[in-house]
Amino acid sequence: MKEIALFVGILFQLSILSSAESNGFTVDLIHIDSPLSPFYNSSMTQSDVLINAAFDSISRAESFSLNIDQNSDETITIPNKGTYLMAFYIGTIPRGLLAVADTGSDLTWIQCLPCTKCYNQRLPIFDPRKSYTFNLVRCANSLCKKVRRNACGIFGDCRYKVDYASKSSTQGNVATDTISFNNSYDGYSKLKFGVDTQKNRTGVITTPLVSLNPSTYYYLSLDSVSVNGKVLKPNESSFGNIIIDSGATITFLKTSWYEKIEAAVLEAIGRQSVAVRNPIRPFRLCYKDGSITNFPTITLRFYATLNDLKLSTMNIFVTLGHLTCFAILPTEKISIIGNLLQVFFNIEYDLEDRTVSFAKANCLKE
Repeated sequence: MKEIALFVGILFQLSILSSAESNGFTVDLIHIDSPLSPFYNSSMTQSDVLINAAFDSISRAESFSLNIDQNSDETITIPNKGTYLMAFYIGTIPRGLLAVADTGSDLTWIQCLPCTKCYNQRLPIFDPRKSYTFNLVRCANSLCKKVRRNACGIFGDCRYKVDYASKSSTQGNVATDTISFNNSYDGYSKLKFGVDTQKNRTGVITTPLVSLNPSTYYYLSLDSVSVNGKVLKPNESSFGNIIIDSGATITFLKTSWYEKIEAAVLEAIGRQSVAVRNPIRPFRLCYKDGSITNFPTITLRFYATLNDLKLSTMNIFVTLGHLTCFAILPTEKISIIGNLLQVFFNIEYDLEDRTVSFAKANCLKE
């Protein structure tokens, strides 16, 4: 029996309470495991957080692969709590909500009263009757066609329904309303809209976005990975061979490619540091913490770029208690650039020019 809940899919009209800029605005991102998150568990150690994130990343990667295997633009990834949350306010008078900031999904929905089988949520459910800027979208409206799997209700209202691979679903009305943001946290990650984040930066690396199904995902072409200057290419075509994703923590590479990279990492670290025989699952390559004296230099070369993207040690190694582990995992499915590998970079999605750009970021100032 499927769980069914009634929701409203919102096509947002934006207004800003603060942090407004002449050509854009900025929103705070809240990591799900930070004290500001409703998912925060003070009993979990940093190792627990990273291990759970790795297993969540595996589940997410499997859901991506399921959608790709079905070769359909109508499928939607399994919903989960993701990695980053963003707070926003909806309607007038504004009501505060939290949503997952997810580059792997394209539908924005919230629970609205009266829903008949509501999913549990800690914040009050939005009541559209209390917002005078709330408007249902009619079926004849061109906005209705922007929502995949739309249908007409018996009163001419635009409706949607999405079935998730987890056997749950969401259905309801498409509507417009006003949302606003009120940033209050310094030193946290930021999501910037309408701002050229790479302007006046040096060493920017820009690569084209590749159009593939499902079109929800952001596909890039990763031509090679270098370990201490040793160039390692995938066995298959690099065209659209990797997804860049905000919801997965860990990076995944095709098994045949990963094994070449792992061998190069072992060689670069050298025999003076011995990998442990029983690494912490799901990680495959771990060393006793403090035993690595030669961390390898790893760089990425994307299609149509002149320079490599140099990663820091913290992008590719994590400390789990008494072990230091290689934070890239093999997969038999689609490769994924997780958010750990994106730390310390400004990453810009230009959907007009269909490009993604990387530039070094000073996380203490930006």
